[in-house]
Amino acid sequence: MAIAEFPRWDNLAKSASFKVCLALSFVTWVLPGCLMSREPLLTDAQPLLGRQFEVHLYEDFQNAKAGDFHVATYRWEDGRYVRASGSARDAVNFAVRVLGGDDFIIQSSSGPDKVFNYWIGRRVIPGVYLMVPIDENDVDAVVRGTACAKEKPAYEICRVETYDHLVTLARGTASKPLRDPALGVILPRTSIADSR
Repeated sequence: MAIAEFPRWDNLAKSASFKVCLALSFVTWVLPGCLMSREPLLTDAQPLLGRQFEVHLYEDFQNAKAGDFHVATYRWEDGRYVRASGSARDAVNFAVRVLGGDDFIIQSSSGPDKVFNYWIGRRVIPGVYLMVPIDENDVDAVVRGTACAKEKPAYEICRVETYDHLVTLARGTASKPLRDPALGVILPRTSIADSR
């Protein structure tokens, strides 16, 4: 049974202007990312979403309905957003950096600086974002071969080692129509007590 319903989602997703504005991978932390690094590549992030906020995440859309919904609260701390409350499946921390226009690169981690996954987040309207993992297959084989670590085993996702390679791959995903995006709604909070 769907938890949230968006009656005009199908029409919105088919419109050309929506596709142009779609590409932010913001807080879909539960989906497996297609790109990872062993070190953080967004090292100079700023609190673009405010100092503290609550995010409502809607995922697994089918027939204009979200099949999953969860809420987490994050606060800015030490150059990244850190989860203050929410489910264990939500990212422990993440950082955001502008890619261009309404698109952002999101770097998330599910543990204390273990592995970093990357997403495109696209602002649809202020406070509402669509998110998808950055996919190495959104660029041609030559670019992919340059951007992904050379010693990558066949079963491993693309491991990127430089910020420039990350941006190249992010632009590839941002230029494509979104595939199975998650929806994140940001609610500013002045304290954790403000969270519902």
